[in-house]
Amino acid sequence: MGELSKSELAATKKAITASMRYIKSYEGPSRTWFAYQSSLSEGCNRLSKIVSELPVGQRTAKLLVDTLLRLDDRLCRGGIDDSDGTVGGFIEETVQVLKEYAKLNPYCIEAFSELKGKETCFGWEEPLLEFVKN
Repeated sequence: MGELSKSELAATKKAITASMRYIKSYEGPSRTWFAYQSSLSEGCNRLSKIVSELPVGQRTAKLLVDTLLRLDDRLCRGGIDDSDGTVGGFIEETVQVLKEYAKLNPYCIEAFSELKGKETCFGWEEPLLEFVKN
């Protein structure tokens, strides 16, 4: 439990942005597809490490919601080929983390309000919005 300081938050945002560089669209030939999938895995593994080290708090919950929205945008409109479910799996795992945050610290639920009225590619926001309704 706790919140990130401003400098910790800035460093975490920077680390997330660096990890997101591995999660990019694919436009190459099929022979390089496996290397592309490795890049997606690397990005998601780096993001998972960051998520696992974050303290439970409202600021952190907002950071994770924003990260999920960025990933969702890349999946829907950014040309990411996630046919093996690497990015989708990371999103699902992060939603589970956010649900735990909400149970441990009810103030985290405020971060989920940002999802109201937004439709994501795979409906991952729905379990989080259940907390907002209750």
